[in-house]
Amino acid sequence: MLLKMSNIVSREQADLGPAAKGWAFARLLLRVRFLRKLGTLSTHGYLAETGWVRSVCRAETAIDATAPLPWATFPYIAFLGPRLRTDLRLFEYGAGSSTLYYAQRVREVFAVEHDEAFVRALAPHLPGNAHLVHEPLHAESYVRAMVQAGGRFDVAVVDGRDRVRCAAVALTRLTAGGVLVLDDAERADYGAATAAWTAAGFRRLDFWGLAPGSVGTKSTAIFYRPENCLGL
Repeated sequence: MLLKMSNIVSREQADLGPAAKGWAFARLLLRVRFLRKLGTLSTHGYLAETGWVRSVCRAETAIDATAPLPWATFPYIAFLGPRLRTDLRLFEYGAGSSTLYYAQRVREVFAVEHDEAFVRALAPHLPGNAHLVHEPLHAESYVRAMVQAGGRFDVAVVDGRDRVRCAAVALTRLTAGGVLVLDDAERADYGAATAAWTAAGFRRLDFWGLAPGSVGTKSTAIFYRPENCLGL
């Protein structure tokens, strides 16, 4: 049974045609054991507990059972959440449900976003300790928004546009124990950013897995030095 199911999944993954993929999935649904497990996952398994099911059902909004989540991998969220403290300052390139999530757990959040319409929609929902600015796509002001925010930050999250240049700026605005976060860290396009951080003495810790609404495996990585604010 396991070998046969494995063969079906393998053929489904290898085939490039959407019709063939749909037929392979339909064949899986005919298997009672698979259907039962699928139903369980949607109600009280890992996908339900992490918020993946709700994220898909709510137009791919990143949310768990009750609150917003970063659009990052679930292992990263599970690891980082308990380590955030109310004395930390955090900056993020790319705002969203993550801004709400971080604002609930740190002293102050600054975020920059290139999508003006999204900024207008998000801003009314932000608490007083969250500061959001709009800067145009590809503008130098977007890349330097972390500098303009003033002061040093304990956590810098690079999850927006122009990530390589933003990563270079983030490196210069950290506290002594500051950490860097890069989402989609598996992408070759961001190799220059990760190489620069590593050359600066940061160690890398990858958190591989699913993200809200995503079906593919990806990495959200934390870069840290000894005696960092997360206790790594």
